[in-house]
Amino acid sequence: MKTRQTSIDCYNEIKNSNLLAQRRFETFNAIFKSAPCTRQEALEHTNPFNALSLSAARFTELRRLGVIYEVKIRECRVTGRNVIEWDLTDKLPIKIKSSNTTKKHRVNDALNSLRKLYKNKDISTDEDWKIVADLIKII
Repeated sequence: MKTRQTSIDCYNEIKNSNLLAQRRFETFNAIFKSAPCTRQEALEHTNPFNALSLSAARFTELRRLGVIYEVKIRECRVTGRNVIEWDLTDKLPIKIKSSNTTKKHRVNDALNSLRKLYKNKDISTDEDWKIVADLIKII
């Protein structure tokens, strides 16, 4: 499959501006060379010494940053297993706010929000429930 020009332009901008950390860029580069691809197919396009940079966690990080996305589940040419196929977006990495709160604080925030919702169950809105659900997700 031919890589879209917008993805190529985005790749060049990320590369030239150093918008990704080194390990993330190594993974991004491997995906660029073989996109759309599975993680193992991308691994074929990298130096064996950089294999650790293609961990599943890196793919998740790049997805959170908005520079790659899950296309579909398909059979991998390398492993023969049904796995996720990845491709590049045409977007630059987004800034992710890092939280300085501890897990204990996040749990307490979620519990307090649930208590508040319970007390106001007759007047709570769908938006109130979504806020609590988001608090629970980040735990």
